[in-house]
Amino acid sequence: MKRRYIYWLLMFLILPLLVSCISSGLPDIVLKDDGQPCISIPANEDFFKSNKQFNVMATEIGQIGVGLLSLKYYHDPLKPYYVKTQECINFDYHFQNNIPYSISFTSTEKGKNKPWVRFMRIKKNKDGTLQLLLDENARDAT
Repeated sequence: MKRRYIYWLLMFLILPLLVSCISSGLPDIVLKDDGQPCISIPANEDFFKSNKQFNVMATEIGQIGVGLLSLKYYHDPLKPYYVKTQECINFDYHFQNNIPYSISFTSTEKGKNKPWVRFMRIKKNKDGTLQLLLDENARDAT
């Protein structure tokens, strides 16, 4: 009886808590009204809703099949670059339609660096609307 209780405690209480604490490293990406992406740290990174800030150390944009397009470091200790969850990170780049990009940035919190990586493509449909494709869909789209 005691083993079964420990098993259920582990499976339904402790394991989900551990999994939720281990982040996937996938940033959120949504299209803004101007057709450009808003790339941000997901809301679930602020587990206790403490409105914490993340220090962005670097941003990088690559074009699949071409290479590095933009790399920016934020190392000035007098001007740290802080963002909160779901706040658009400034990549200072105009993304074009129908081009596959790799997006990455590094944030730090409490002295621990965390890499964030995602693939994206802004697809312009025949009717003129824009569609955001992520990950495998962004790389495989024609």
